[in-house]
Amino acid sequence: MIFWFGELWLGSDGHFIEAPLNSYIKNLVRDRRIRIYGYEIDGEIISYLNGVKDKADLTLCNSDYLGAEPALFDSIICNPPYMRFQKFLNRHDVLPIIEKQIGKKLIGYSNIASVFLVKALNELKKNGRLAFIMPFEFFNTGYGREIKQSLLDNKLLKQIVVFSNEKEIFPDAITTVCILLCKNDGVEERIKITQINSNHDLSRITDISQYYHETIEPSRLPSKEKWTPILLSLFSSSPPPNDFVHLSTYGSFTRGIATGANEFFALRKSDVFNNSLPDKFICKCITKSSQIRKLVFTHEDFDKLYDLDKPVYCLNITDKPSDEVMKYIAGGESCGFHERYLTKMRNPWYKLEKRKSAPILCGVFNRGRIKVIRNLSEAISFTCFHCFYPNMFGEKLLNKIFIYMLSNIGQRIMKSNKRSYGGNLDKFEPGDLNDILLPNMSQFEMISEDEANEIVKIAVIDETQAIQMSNVLIQRIIDEKRVSMDQNSVKAVGNSASFIYSGYHFTS
Repeated sequence: MIFWFGELWLGSDGHFIEAPLNSYIKNLVRDRRIRIYGYEIDGEIISYLNGVKDKADLTLCNSDYLGAEPALFDSIICNPPYMRFQKFLNRHDVLPIIEKQIGKKLIGYSNIASVFLVKALNELKKNGRLAFIMPFEFFNTGYGREIKQSLLDNKLLKQIVVFSNEKEIFPDAITTVCILLCKNDGVEERIKITQINSNHDLSRITDISQYYHETIEPSRLPSKEKWTPILLSLFSSSPPPNDFVHLSTYGSFTRGIATGANEFFALRKSDVFNNSLPDKFICKCITKSSQIRKLVFTHEDFDKLYDLDKPVYCLNITDKPSDEVMKYIAGGESCGFHERYLTKMRNPWYKLEKRKSAPILCGVFNRGRIKVIRNLSEAISFTCFHCFYPNMFGEKLLNKIFIYMLSNIGQRIMKSNKRSYGGNLDKFEPGDLNDILLPNMSQFEMISEDEANEIVKIAVIDETQAIQMSNVLIQRIIDEKRVSMDQNSVKAVGNSASFIYSGYHFTS
């Protein structure tokens, strides 16, 4: 971070802000020409920094930066908190102040880091520079869309630093992060993209602005698009084919059912029996991700869980409750389930949304391979899985869509839309999954129904073989695309075309 600074910042009237303060500030205080302001709410950090206060023109504020009076600074460095803005206790006090300062509403900003960034960008002097550590998910979320647009419209974003081995560099980070480097100079230029692979890379950098691997035109980063797939494709030798289509062509993923009180709604065999709950008021339901351990979930798998007294039924009240059900509801109310956030939003509180069984399920949180399940049972799902509901086009391609998601190529392309957290934990929202790229209908025709059905049958008993067979079939599509592009290149040469498109090859 320190190497982002340049001599232009060392003027006698220079101002510098850092929020929150960190140990590297010692490197800055040696030059008394820099006037430093620091905001920090942690008293221990303030006490630590008081030891260097006398050696520099340093003003420490034991207060929240978001509540600070507007000011202008030559340079800003920030490692903001990454919690959801809704959990910020003082948000109702500081929000009107910041909105007045920047002249726009911040409703919908779901991560407090984005609010820090908006305020800081508004406090940069002309030609001022900013370095911000941000959660990587910022590039893919709805709340980041307006900020990305502002960065582009105001020609602020100059460089993005991403980390391929984050745990070595940020061992205590609980989410995947990146660094945004900005300058308020009003100059539109290609944005530099830097990939840091190790601490060794960091030790070799003397000027971060000159250490980059790719550049990209701002026009290639539309604010409405997810930036993660675009950025990762710069470092990938196997981008998805241009004529792949979004999953939304075939249907859509939605969240599983959010009950607000799983311990009340999830029912075991013994719960149903002990409370004499009629069959018409219960339905089959996957209530935990761990209940599915294979690629294909069948009726037999459900029955085994039921016989083991696992919670695989859900209270499903679609009619006037019977006396037995009313008694069970009363028991839930005595435990306060009706007063929870989600339940008190419903009327009546115990009536859930109506759902059908989804033929494909996708794990919300994943480590390593994305958990994709072909659901052949009648069970619906709680929020542990996102549920794919096909349209008229996807209905005929369910097994083919499944084996694509199962394949290494499909997994790799799907992961370009993920939201990463610490410990190699990846998260998907339904919208992330609906944006993933798949073969178009003509390409899927290269896989026969018999081939797709065979893989689903094998997936019931042999996960490894099913993945290997899926790889072969999806590679067939990629290879055909490559051959087609190569043939077009030959034709282009014969017609004196001005360019040749070189083919690519996915390796599974």
